[in-house]
Amino acid sequence: MMTPYEKKQLLTLNETLSKRVQIGVIETDHEKSRSIRQFCDTLSQMVPKIRIKQEEGDSNEFPAIRVHRGLRYQAVPSGTEVGPFIEALQLLASGKAQINESLRARVEKIDLPTNLVIYVSPQCTFCPEALRQLLPLPILNHHIRLTIIDGIHFPELAENDRIQSIPTLILEGRFRWTGTFQINEIADVMANRDPGVLGPASLEMMLKEGKASRLAEMMLEKTKIFPAFYEVLVHPKWPVRLGAMVVMDELIEKNLDLALQSLEPLCERFYKADNRVKGDLLYVFGEMQQKEIMPWLETIIIGDYDAEVKEAAREALDKLKQKE
Repeated sequence: MMTPYEKKQLLTLNETLSKRVQIGVIETDHEKSRSIRQFCDTLSQMVPKIRIKQEEGDSNEFPAIRVHRGLRYQAVPSGTEVGPFIEALQLLASGKAQINESLRARVEKIDLPTNLVIYVSPQCTFCPEALRQLLPLPILNHHIRLTIIDGIHFPELAENDRIQSIPTLILEGRFRWTGTFQINEIADVMANRDPGVLGPASLEMMLKEGKASRLAEMMLEKTKIFPAFYEVLVHPKWPVRLGAMVVMDELIEKNLDLALQSLEPLCERFYKADNRVKGDLLYVFGEMQQKEIMPWLETIIIGDYDAEVKEAAREALDKLKQKE
């Protein structure tokens, strides 16, 4: 339930929005999906300038409020979260971020997909200032994605990311800052980091944006397979796997030795994958031109696998025999 002060903050928002805006509510089977939907319905009733668009999420996704392309709230904003949430909507309406020129120059240098996650809570007094530093970034640079997670609302996510205090900011699942931080320092890390540390979410972003060839070029330039790439090759969503397979085709064509570095890691993931992913991995194995894996493919054909997996193994084996 909203407090009277929270209601007052939202009621004044309709007057301060420079134009009508649309935000999305991503609904899934998660138990918190209903409360996020109810908050959005109440928000649109209190602030007529806000239109809510329903978006269906996948069963393995968490519900969220999509403020704009680069900003998601996995939270029901309350307490100290309400002020920054209102500011995010005002930024969406204006499309303009007021920051100093030094920070603007740093942010504009970022040319790689950048996935930021920050954990907050309604009682955190330091969280609003942390959010105010971060909210302009996705507006300034379309490469940046920011997800704001209420660790109390989604304890399973907080546990998975080993959150012990808030606010905690995580970049690509590797770099993290806790408590107060310097936004210029974070912008420098984002702009100058090795593309090899890109996380699965950022690689997925590239593939969804049709940048499979760019991802292949990056790995060819570094002559290494990025660790997170294996995760997108076994991603549950077919369009993401398809993009990753396009990348693999390009690596096989241009640097087979590099592509073969993925053989063992993918074989390890094969046994844990579902049947659709198994079939796609077998296609990749068939393209790798390695007769040494032919006996392994034969064990799959006669093994305890579904018919579709056996057929994919048979097609991969036939392909290798033809090349032999």
